[in-house]
Amino acid sequence: MSTKPSTCYECDANCPIQVEFDAGGEPVAIQGPDCPRCYAQLDRRNHPDRLLYPLKRVGPRGSGQFERISWDEALGTIAERLSATRDEHGAPSVAFFAGYTKEARPQLQRLAHAFGSPNYLTESGCCFSATMVAEKVTFGYKIKTTSTVVSPKTRCHLIWSTNPRGSIPPFDTHGLVTLKPGRRMIVVDPRRTPMVDQADIHLQIRPGTDGALALGFHHLIFANGWQDQTFLDQWCSGVDAFRDYVAEFTPERVASICGISASDLRAAVALFATTPPAQITLSPTATVQHSNGFQNHRALILLSAVTGNLDREGGNRFFNDKVMPKPIELFDHCRNNLPPRIGDEVYPVWTKYWPAGQSMLLPDCILDGRPQRVRSLLAMGINTAMWPNSKRMEQALGSLDFFAATDFFHNPATLQADIVLPAATSLERPALIAYPGCAYQGELRYRRPVVAPRGEARPDGQIFLELGVRLGMGDQFWNGDLEASWAEAAEGIPDEIREEVYSNPDGVTVYAGAIEDLVEHGFLDADRLYRLRGFPTASGKVEFDSAELRAAGHDGLPIYREPAESPVSTPEIARDYPLVLTSGARTKFDTHSQHQYIQRMRRAIPNPLVEIHPSDAEPRGIRDGQSVEIRSPRGAVCFVARVTKRIKPGVVHCTHGWNSANVNELTDDRHLDPISGFPPFKSSLCEVAPVA
Repeated sequence: MSTKPSTCYECDANCPIQVEFDAGGEPVAIQGPDCPRCYAQLDRRNHPDRLLYPLKRVGPRGSGQFERISWDEALGTIAERLSATRDEHGAPSVAFFAGYTKEARPQLQRLAHAFGSPNYLTESGCCFSATMVAEKVTFGYKIKTTSTVVSPKTRCHLIWSTNPRGSIPPFDTHGLVTLKPGRRMIVVDPRRTPMVDQADIHLQIRPGTDGALALGFHHLIFANGWQDQTFLDQWCSGVDAFRDYVAEFTPERVASICGISASDLRAAVALFATTPPAQITLSPTATVQHSNGFQNHRALILLSAVTGNLDREGGNRFFNDKVMPKPIELFDHCRNNLPPRIGDEVYPVWTKYWPAGQSMLLPDCILDGRPQRVRSLLAMGINTAMWPNSKRMEQALGSLDFFAATDFFHNPATLQADIVLPAATSLERPALIAYPGCAYQGELRYRRPVVAPRGEARPDGQIFLELGVRLGMGDQFWNGDLEASWAEAAEGIPDEIREEVYSNPDGVTVYAGAIEDLVEHGFLDADRLYRLRGFPTASGKVEFDSAELRAAGHDGLPIYREPAESPVSTPEIARDYPLVLTSGARTKFDTHSQHQYIQRMRRAIPNPLVEIHPSDAEPRGIRDGQSVEIRSPRGAVCFVARVTKRIKPGVVHCTHGWNSANVNELTDDRHLDPISGFPPFKSSLCEVAPVA
C-alpha cells in the first residue's frame, strides 16, 4: 500500500497527514493526528450526496430542482450575468463572498476587485476579526492567537469562555487540559466545561456580561494595589479616566450583573493578580459575538496590561508577523481606486483593519439597499446558518437578480442559487499554506493534490481564475492556471527557502524578525517587544482610553452596556422569553456546518442538542432526551433536550451549524455591535417548551 503526504483542512490547523492508497490509486485511509475530523476527509470525498457536476436551477428558488449542465455553460452564464449587472447597476452592486474553505480567498478577492467591485465579503464578518481589531486598537498587536500556547513559566491560567478540549487540536492532549503541578486556574464560562473540573474557581457568568466581569477585576486590582504601576505610568494612556470608571464596578454590583457570588469574584481576582506570570486564554469569538462585544473584549484584554503580564513570557504574548506569501488579492487596488466597501459607512474602525466588507450587512444590502444595494452574488462555501435571523438571509438570497455558488453539498443557501458548481476537496487541490503559528514561529508549506477530483469537481481557486478569463482579464488571472497563481504568491517568500517550501512536504518553519531585533539591541530576553518598538497605536502606548475610537464617535473607554436583548435591558421581551440563549460551543466532531453529512461524526453527536438546567427543565415539563421547541422573537426551532447541571440556571445553550435545526434562525440581526458589526449569537432571549 502506497502513501502520499498532505495536510488536513477540516479546520485551520493544517495538520500534516499521510494518505494511504489501494492498488488502484484510490485513497482508502488517512494517518494523522488523533482527531475525528481528520479521518472524515475521505467520507466527504466519497459521500453519495456530494456535488460532482455543474448545476442550473430549473424550478423555483428553494425547490431543489436543478439540472446538470456543462462547465462551459455554467461559466459562460456566470460571466454573462455578472457583466450584465455591472453594466446596468455598476460593479459594486455585485458582491463576492468567501466562507469555507478559505484557501481560494486570494483568487476570489482578486476577481472581485479586478471586476471593479469593492464588495468582497467573508465569514470573518462574524468570526475572529473583532477580537483582532479590538486588540489592534488597544495594543497595536494581536494576542488572541498566542493566548492558547502554553508557556512553562505560567503560574496562573485565566480561561475565558473557551474549552481547549473541544476547540483546539490536539484536543484531549492539549497543554491546558492537564494542569501542571503548582499552577492555578480560573474558568469564566456559563457552561461547566471539562476545564472547570480542574479549576480553583469557576465564574459561571450570564452570557454577554464579560465586560462587567472584567471591569470588576480591574476595580479590585486597583483597590488592592495589585496593578503594575510602573508599566502603567510608562507605557499606558488614559489610565486615570479608566480607573475612575472602574470604581463603579464594585464586587457586589458585578456579582449582581453577572449572576455570580461576590466572594468568588474576590477570590478569583486575588488569585489572578497575585500569581504572576498569569496568562488569559481567549476564544476567537465568545467575547465578541454580542451586541456589546467589542468593548467587552477590550476590557478583558486590558487585564494583561494592568497586571504587567503583557508580552511577558508566561503572560499574554504579542503575535508577530513572519515571512508571508506575496499578496495577490488586489486589495491595495480596492482601497486606493474603488468605492467604499459595505461597512465602511457604519463600521469604519473595523474595515480599517479588516480587508473586506462587513458580511453581516448583506441581507440589508439585498433587501433594503442599505448601506449599498447588492443585486448579484458569487459565493464560495456560503450557508445561511452563518447569519443571525437566518430565514431573512435565505429570503435575501432568493430575491437576488443572480446568484451562483461553489460547494461540496447543497445547503439552504445553495438551494436559492441559479448556478451551483462542484468544489474539489483539499485532497484534490493545490494550495500555498501559511500557518500563522505562535508568537515568533510560523510555517510555510505547498500542498499538492494527492488524487484527482471526483466527477467534474474543480478547485474553487481555479474556478475564479477561469471566470476572470471569461470576463476578458486572462492576463491578470494567469490564463486560468491555478498553480501559476500560487507561484506568484510564492515570490514573496525569500529565495533561500522557497524551494524547500515546495519540496519539503513537512513544510518550512519561519521566524519573526522581532527576535533578532531585540537581541541586536541588547535585549537578551525575547519578550516585551514594546521596549524596542513601543505600541503601534494612536498614542504609541496601550490605550485604556482609545483616541481612535473617540475620533470615530465611540466611547474611548471600554464602557459596559447590557446586551441589547436581555432580562435587564428588555424586560418586556423577557416576560415571554425568560431564558438567555447562547450557542456555538465547539466540539472536535464538527467545524460549524461542515460535518453534518458525515455519518461517523453523527454517531458521536446524533442530534442537535439544547442544554438546559434541571431547575429550568422541571417546571416546563422537559425530560432529558425529549424533543423541545425553542422560541424567540424571530421564530421557533426544534432541538433535543439535554437536561444537565453543566449549564447555568436561566441560560440554555444550543449546538450550532445544523441545517435541520439552525439556532441562528432565533438570533437577533437588528442589534449588531456598533464598532465591529458582529451579531449577538451568544446572548439573546428565548423560551423552551416540550414538543407535543
